[in-house]
Amino acid sequence: MNQTTALNRICLLFLLLLSGFYGYAQTYTIETVPNPKKNSSPDYVSNPDQILSADAVTQINAILRTLEDSTTAQVAVVCVNSIGEAVPKDFATALFKKWGLGYQQKNNGLLVLLVKDQHRIEMETGYGLEGILPDAVCKRIQVEKMVPQAKTGNFDGAVIDGSREIARLISEPEAKAEVYDSSKYHAGQPLEDSGVFVVFLLLVPCLFVFRGIAFLAKKRNPVADQIEKAVSQAKGRWAWGFALRMVFPLILGWIVIELRAPLSLQGWQILTIMYVYAGAVAWDGRRRRKNAFEKLFSASTEPERYSREKASGLNNWLNMVVFPIPFIWLKIRDNKVLDHLRNHPRQTSDGFVLTKTEKKGREAFLSDYQKVEQELETVDYDVWRNEDHYVMQIVGYEDMAVTKYEHCDRCNSKAMHFTGDRIVKEATKDQEGSGMKDYTCKACGHHRETAYSIAMIVAATPSSTNSSHTYSSSGSTSWSGSSGSSSSSSSSSWGGGSSGGGGAGSSW
Repeated sequence: MNQTTALNRICLLFLLLLSGFYGYAQTYTIETVPNPKKNSSPDYVSNPDQILSADAVTQINAILRTLEDSTTAQVAVVCVNSIGEAVPKDFATALFKKWGLGYQQKNNGLLVLLVKDQHRIEMETGYGLEGILPDAVCKRIQVEKMVPQAKTGNFDGAVIDGSREIARLISEPEAKAEVYDSSKYHAGQPLEDSGVFVVFLLLVPCLFVFRGIAFLAKKRNPVADQIEKAVSQAKGRWAWGFALRMVFPLILGWIVIELRAPLSLQGWQILTIMYVYAGAVAWDGRRRRKNAFEKLFSASTEPERYSREKASGLNNWLNMVVFPIPFIWLKIRDNKVLDHLRNHPRQTSDGFVLTKTEKKGREAFLSDYQKVEQELETVDYDVWRNEDHYVMQIVGYEDMAVTKYEHCDRCNSKAMHFTGDRIVKEATKDQEGSGMKDYTCKACGHHRETAYSIAMIVAATPSSTNSSHTYSSSGSTSWSGSSGSSSSSSSSSWGGGSSGGGGAGSSW
C-alpha cells in the first residue's frame, strides 16, 4: 500500500510539472509570437497553438491576400492560447508596432488578436483605416460576426466571418480609394533586424574613412602637428578609439534593433541616429585635441595663445560641412574667444588706458623689420597708444600656418626663406656627396647656408623575369535578386506602418 501511494504521488507530481511546462509553453510575449511574414512567407495568420484548423487558416490567408492585392491594406490574424497577465489591448498595440502592419504612406494595417484563455478578441487599426473601421464598426464586427461563434468554440467560423466582413468593408470603392497605398509598389520593404545590424556594421569603416579624410584635409603647421602628436601619445587613446569606432557602433545597432518596434522607428530615424553618432565621434575628436592644446600651451602669453589657437585646426572645414551642428556654433564661439584675446581693453602697468590704432595708421609706428613681416603676412601687428601720456604698446601675432618663412637667426624676424639648393660634391658609387641650402632674410638681408649629405649611388639590381604567372578565372559568381515574378502581387513582408491606437475589444 505504501509503495502504491508513493507511486501515485510521483505520477501526480509528474503530471503537475508537465501541466506547468505546457502552460508555460503556451504563454506568448511580443517577441515570441510567430510572425507569419517571416522568411518572406505570403501568409497573414499566426496560429502557433492550432486554435484554427488548417482549412480555416488557408481560407483566411486567401481572403486577406486578395484584400491586399486589391486595396494594399494589410490584415494580420493572431490566435494564441495565452499571453499571461498581459492586457490584450496593450499586447495588440505593441505587436502591431513591432511588425509594422500596413504601408507607411497610408498606414493601412489591421491586427486581429484572439486570446483563448482570456476569452478576448482585440482589433488594432492603423491610422489609415480609422475612417473605414472606427472603434464602433470594429465592435460591431466582433459582436455580430465573431463573439457568438467563439462562445460555442467555433473559432474557425468566428475568424473566417470576421475576416470576410473586414475585407468587404475595406473593398468598397470609396474605402479602397481612401486606403490604397501606392508606396507598396514604389518603395523598398523595411530592413529586417539583420539588415539594420549590417548598416551599423558598415558605420565602422565609414568612421575610420571620415577620420582619415579629415586628417588629410587639415592644413599642416607646427601647432597642429604638435596637437596630433600629443593626442596620439595620450594614455588609453588606442583603446578609446577602438571602442568609439568599432564597439559602440555595434552596441548602438543592437539597441536600435531592440527599440525599433516599441518606438516605431522608421528608416530615416535610424539614419538620423547613425548621423548623430558619427557627429558625436567627430566632436569627441575635437574635444581630445582641445584638451591636448590646453596642456601644451596653457602657459602661453596672450599673443602666443592667439596665434597657436588660430593655427590649431580645431575647427576643420570638413566637420563644419558634414556636421554644421554643432561645429559651426563651436567655430563662432572660438572666434569670439580669439576676438577677445586680441581686442579686449588694455592699459599700462601705470593704469593708463590704451586705444587700438586703426590698420591704416599703424604703419607709422612699426619698425622696418616689422613692416616687412606685415607685408609678408607672417606676423600681424596691432598698435595700442595713449596719446596723452605718450605711451605705446606694439603686439605681434605670428601666423603659425605660414611655413614658407622662418625666424631669422640674426634679427629674429619671421622673414627668412629658402632661396636655392646647390650641389657642392657629387655623390658616386664609392662615396657620399654633399650639398648646400641657401636661406636669405628679407628683413635684414642675412644669408645662411645649411649643409646636407647626398647618399651614395646604388646600382639597381635587375629583377627576375624568368617566370611569370597569370591567374584567370573560368567563371564568375555574382549576387542578384530573383528575376522571377510571383503569381500574386501580395506582399511577402509587412509594410512598416504605424498604429493609430484605434480599434475595439470584446469578450465571450
